[in-house]
Amino acid sequence: MSVQVKGSGTIGGLDEGLVVSGIVTSSTQINVGSNIKLGSSGVVTATTFSGSGASLTSLPAGNLTGVLPALDGSLLSGVSGFSTALSNTQNTFLNQCFKTTKAFTIPNGAQIDITNTETTSGKTVFTRLGQINVATGATFHVSVGTTFIMNVLGVFP
Repeated sequence: MSVQVKGSGTIGGLDEGLVVSGIVTSSTQINVGSNIKLGSSGVVTATTFSGSGASLTSLPAGNLTGVLPALDGSLLSGVSGFSTALSNTQNTFLNQCFKTTKAFTIPNGAQIDITNTETTSGKTVFTRLGQINVATGATFHVSVGTTFIMNVLGVFP
């Protein structure tokens, strides 16, 4: 069955498959059943998705759930870790050698308040830094009850 629709309105009473070819336009949206909506702005929504998802992009990290596969994180950027490998080439000696920042300066006008009230962590906050410089006009405060530990890697004298 082939159907051509001109103008506006709905197609009802079809009890077999509908085949539409060519260009279909709508001023609002086209509903496919009750859970799939083809919006006029090019947005498709559905209650669930099934398929590989291989070409999906810009997925917010907060929306990801489930178990992630094993990942090679050597090429990640913008991730704060405890050290940086001297090489991104896997299975090399320099990829097993690391460097880390020794000191950080809290700039003039900055106000830093280290507070951890979350009891499962023992109210402990730690840093790999061996030295924190507080500039004139800056404030660095560790709240009462919070334990702050520096140089947790033990690499700085």
